[in-house]
Amino acid sequence: MICKNLLLLCCTMFLGSSLVQAQDSTSAKIDTAGITMKTSVKKIDLKPKSNVGKLAIGGSFGTTIGVDLAFQFSKHFAVRAGYITFNYNANNQKVTSSGEELSANVDLKMEAYSFAVDFYPSVKSSFKVFAGVSSIQKGVMNLVAAPTKNYSVGSIVIKPEDIGTFNFGVDYSKSTAPFAGIGFGRAVPKKRVGFGFEGGIYYLNSPNVTLAGTKRLVSMSDQQPQVQSNMNDWRYYPIVNFRLAVRLN
Repeated sequence: MICKNLLLLCCTMFLGSSLVQAQDSTSAKIDTAGITMKTSVKKIDLKPKSNVGKLAIGGSFGTTIGVDLAFQFSKHFAVRAGYITFNYNANNQKVTSSGEELSANVDLKMEAYSFAVDFYPSVKSSFKVFAGVSSIQKGVMNLVAAPTKNYSVGSIVIKPEDIGTFNFGVDYSKSTAPFAGIGFGRAVPKKRVGFGFEGGIYYLNSPNVTLAGTKRLVSMSDQQPQVQSNMNDWRYYPIVNFRLAVRLN
């Protein structure tokens, strides 16, 4: 009986010692974890980086396509200098005009230099108002069209190659165009990469219009003054662009 009591006492003492050691070990782990967590929190910099005095390069994609270099010279203002280019060709496009089927070739070319100022009303938001001016080096649209089917006048059948073609052109080259709009996204992102959206309008000079024809359509040139008058109000071009910017420093 005495042996049993001694054995029970020894077991009780051993278990008590083990529990104390486990508690000490747990406390050490918790304390160590706490120290690690405190150390990690101190290393995390949650304060946003300032973009003042920084440069960025950007690319725009939408109604205009181009690249720009931006500089943030204060918390509320940034400037951008850019280059815009766009080329599009489409040949043998089937179109219908006044019930007649035509084959058309379209050629669009645009090249311009631009300067813009971005204003950010709140430093906590990327909302902006922008304005600037573009120097249009080249801005032309040419359309050459010809009928694709025979044309009948009474009992006379005229083949397409005998009818001829007509040429229509619109030219905005060598002019300046102010523009303005609103958007979201910083010209110089606070992080390394930023995205943005811009919507606005260009105010263009009146275009120079050309209208001419060949063979049986040669008289179309007589309508050029009237077409020019009708297009004098074609002075607006939309800006709907997405922009990707990469901060350089």
